[in-house]
Amino acid sequence: MIRYQTVYMWLAGRYGKPIASSLQLFNRQTLPAYSVFAATRPRLGYVYSQACHFSSGLRTARIAKGGPVCEYKRMVESGLLIDDSFQRSIVAKLDRLYQELLNYKPEPPATPKKSPIDAVLKLFGKGAANNSHSKAEDSILTNAPRGLYIYGDVGTGKTTTMDLFYETVPTSSKRRIHFHAFMLDIHARINAFKRTHSLSEDPIPTIARELASTAHVLCFDEFQVTDIADAMVLRRLTTELFRNNVVIVTTSNRHPDELYKNGIQRESFLPCIKMLKQQCQVVSLDSGTDYRKIARETESVYFSPINADTNKVLHALFVLASDNVPAETDRQLSFLGRSLNVPLAANGVAKFSFSQLCKDAHGSADYIELARHFHTLILTDVPRMDISDRNEARRFITLIDALYESHSVLIMSSEASIYQLFSASSGANAFETQSMLSADPASGSLAGYAGEEEVFAFQRAVSRLVEMSSKNWIIRSRNQALAQNALRQERNSEQQRSRNVHG
Repeated sequence: MIRYQTVYMWLAGRYGKPIASSLQLFNRQTLPAYSVFAATRPRLGYVYSQACHFSSGLRTARIAKGGPVCEYKRMVESGLLIDDSFQRSIVAKLDRLYQELLNYKPEPPATPKKSPIDAVLKLFGKGAANNSHSKAEDSILTNAPRGLYIYGDVGTGKTTTMDLFYETVPTSSKRRIHFHAFMLDIHARINAFKRTHSLSEDPIPTIARELASTAHVLCFDEFQVTDIADAMVLRRLTTELFRNNVVIVTTSNRHPDELYKNGIQRESFLPCIKMLKQQCQVVSLDSGTDYRKIARETESVYFSPINADTNKVLHALFVLASDNVPAETDRQLSFLGRSLNVPLAANGVAKFSFSQLCKDAHGSADYIELARHFHTLILTDVPRMDISDRNEARRFITLIDALYESHSVLIMSSEASIYQLFSASSGANAFETQSMLSADPASGSLAGYAGEEEVFAFQRAVSRLVEMSSKNWIIRSRNQALAQNALRQERNSEQQRSRNVHG
């Protein structure tokens, strides 16, 4: 059963209490039907889907086939990920852990003997209780494989690699959760324990055994410690989790030695840091480039030339445009007796290569249907075109027309700028003088275009591409994530101009 109070707190923190209250998660035993929200209030429908995605971390997830290395390769080949050497090095380490877990059979959590030591002192790591447990905590005997602590700057792919590992772990005894939500749950468990037990009883061993009994693999996203309450609980909890043979994989923006830096009574938290470094391999994932930041700050939607950096920026823009909703591959659109395969799609955003949309036999009906279902199209690897590419050029122009009429957002990577995409390099004035071959309009070939009419089509396409790249176009688009990002950029620009005027 999902812990609805935890989900409510997460929603309130991310979207505000009014939205969280509208979903009525706090006092409801079951979540309302998604279809109701999707039909009546699309925004709440989307937030509901995010709550379900979040709450899935409190339940058992699917098990993907193959290990992390195989899954990473598959996701790169399908376009879900961009190949990154830094991420591959982390995935290799996660694959090592995956191999160890294949034959790992955790011992059942042991019930410790009752201790008369004051639980309050143990919980806060003070006095005699702290001294009596220090040696035991330093010498934990466990048969569990060593976990992984992945740290680095934002936007480098830490969460992506951890989630990839989580999906492939060959067990249902696992849990993936944001660390903030995890600590909310722990504090709720402590309060519940105190209501039914005497003050002298320590809740941490019991809670650790409960956690270990349901999941011997714990994956935390964004491990961070910001207040003394969390710090003192973690000082004991990490010890008990490892004592119960739990394997921890976590991400963080900080090295373990930097956790709770300058915090109150930090010396009492140091055993937690020591335990993490002992039971987890500490690895850095820092490529030096935050492509998510580039995606948020760039004001361009067209990128050239085509290279590895361009591909990574487009991938980050896909995540931004889809508001970080998980993507699906090979989605099928069926209409008018036809079928169109969408290689990658998420939350109204579709991603195609130029070859898939403009070299294959597609016509205006396909492009109109595509624009009807998706408010944003990411088109990759657009080449220069001349008279030998007449069919591809015509399909590209027809695609631009369909996107323009539906006020869709186009994000594109190309060999050259939009002003240099069309040329007559195969012959002098070739586009102006050579008649086009006739063909079935549904195939998307250049039927009936010749001379000035074709030149006009190219000029119109370029003009529309220029308009579709404007900030005003993005702000008025159906993509709320990109529109809000463009508005933020506009406000920042205005503030900068104001500072320059008054500076």
